[in-house]
Amino acid sequence: MAQEDDDAATESPSKVTDWRTGPDIDLYKAFVPGESRRERFSRWFRRLCYLDETSALARSVFRSDTAMKREMSRHISFFGSTVHPFSFLRFVWECVMIAVFGASFLVLPYDVTFLYKPEDYMTITWFHLIVLTVDVLCMVDICFTIRTGFYDKQNQHVELDPRRIANRYVRFWFWVDVISSAPDTLISRYVRSRPPLSYCFFDCIHKRTMHFGCLWDLINVLSLLKIFRIRTFLRYVNNVYKRYGFRRNVVKFTTIAVVITVTLHWISCLMFLSVRIAQGADPELVDSHSWTKSRADIWDHKPADRYIECFFRTLYTVGLMTHSIDPFMTNEDIVMLLAASILGYILKIYLLAELLIFVRITFSSNNMYHEHRHELQNYIRHEQLSPDLEARMLRYYDHRVANRYSRKRLIDFATSDQFHAPIRDEVCGALVAGVSLFHDTMTVEMIRKLLLAMQYQLYLKDDLIVSAADGSDGARMVFIIRGTVAIYTAAWREVLHLEDGEHFGEYQLVLGGDTMKYSNIVAVETSEVYVLDRNLFEVVLTQHPEVRERIINMARERYESLAALERDVVLETIDGAETVRRTRKFYE
Repeated sequence: MAQEDDDAATESPSKVTDWRTGPDIDLYKAFVPGESRRERFSRWFRRLCYLDETSALARSVFRSDTAMKREMSRHISFFGSTVHPFSFLRFVWECVMIAVFGASFLVLPYDVTFLYKPEDYMTITWFHLIVLTVDVLCMVDICFTIRTGFYDKQNQHVELDPRRIANRYVRFWFWVDVISSAPDTLISRYVRSRPPLSYCFFDCIHKRTMHFGCLWDLINVLSLLKIFRIRTFLRYVNNVYKRYGFRRNVVKFTTIAVVITVTLHWISCLMFLSVRIAQGADPELVDSHSWTKSRADIWDHKPADRYIECFFRTLYTVGLMTHSIDPFMTNEDIVMLLAASILGYILKIYLLAELLIFVRITFSSNNMYHEHRHELQNYIRHEQLSPDLEARMLRYYDHRVANRYSRKRLIDFATSDQFHAPIRDEVCGALVAGVSLFHDTMTVEMIRKLLLAMQYQLYLKDDLIVSAADGSDGARMVFIIRGTVAIYTAAWREVLHLEDGEHFGEYQLVLGGDTMKYSNIVAVETSEVYVLDRNLFEVVLTQHPEVRERIINMARERYESLAALERDVVLETIDGAETVRRTRKFYE
């Protein structure tokens, strides 16, 4: 019965088996007998919080079904209250926050800068409802983020511990998010008269006096800290593009468009905000040398007209269409003009750099990947291959190249064994050293030679890795890096499944001969393995005859012990069956 459960868990990815506690958790079962509607909803919601097996981001981190099952089991067993960063719920929330952040970057500076008159903020309009909704959702995002795990690229590990997640978030970004997400739309309704807005924020700081109008300006300025979330916004957009397989060029163009749009929009608002913060919102108190008073008194214009005037001024300043300084300018006007000019230079450098990157991308490995895939499709059409074979070839190419083409042979030829040995030791050194037969007999130098003699292989589902019909000539030891393989007897009876980090075939590799039992090894899913051929293994052992004799004797002793144990188990089973048969015959 336990074997059947293990097979079912291996065949169906919807069932997650906890290797520590044992029970199977069927997350995708539509109906469970005796389950209430609330429990069904709770199970459905928890399923959304776990790892999404269809996500391309999850596949890029966990490249096999086995790794995904283990991650889901770890999540369910120890961190059930945490939302996985590669879950479907997190993906949906990121899509929502893309719209929220996009609206925030557009409406927030406009609201803070131009809607300062009592008639603008005393009445809650649809514009203020949008701002309030954005602030509320940003507050919800803080609660959501503090309960969501994160992927540590440096250690290649998904952190799901709530305490570590909270400690990492509270260090800096939590306070920025909380301060910038305060619902200033509700606070502004308590400013009920015009005189408080007449006080200049800078004067309040200089005179060390605090008025409610200054406090309101302070809250508005602090809410502009939300601009620091643009990095999160671009990361969410990048995740969505990766999930749906967009080209890298699309990601680049989107990033450039967002950066330019947000920069011009915010500088346009800051042009007017700097004057209002420095001199107050009362037009009668504004310096006559300010650009807002010298050319055209825009204080009495509508908010949209003021924004258009500021946008035009920003456009020719950031675009470096003029470097002249108007004599009728205040100090804050000069500072803003200088900042806009410097930002214009930075934007030009940024656009030039992105253009060069785009040119390089055109001839990069990503583009070569698509070109070679197109050539492979043309070859398939020319040879008139079957649809099944075409799908297998394309699936093999996509998994092997991983959407980035690289000349592996050229790289291997250009690097020496001094680089290959650490790479092999990093990838599968622990697997080889974990084989007790090698660990007890071989030196570190011999194990390093074995690592260099191993070959990387990629097998698709149902591919034959080792054939029992080849006997000792085809004996190979298999180390599973990612994926799942099935072990069959020579008569094609399934014995067991091997998953990530496991191995098989050391006794066939060492002993060989006609007395050994050879197995068929088949890939259950797309699997990445390292194989060690018997011929190459013999070449390594030939250089150390003493070690060769010792490892053969130890392997023979252990194999005979295993064979004797297997015979005892079989005889005990037969004897038990015979006893049952005799007892049944006696009672009959």
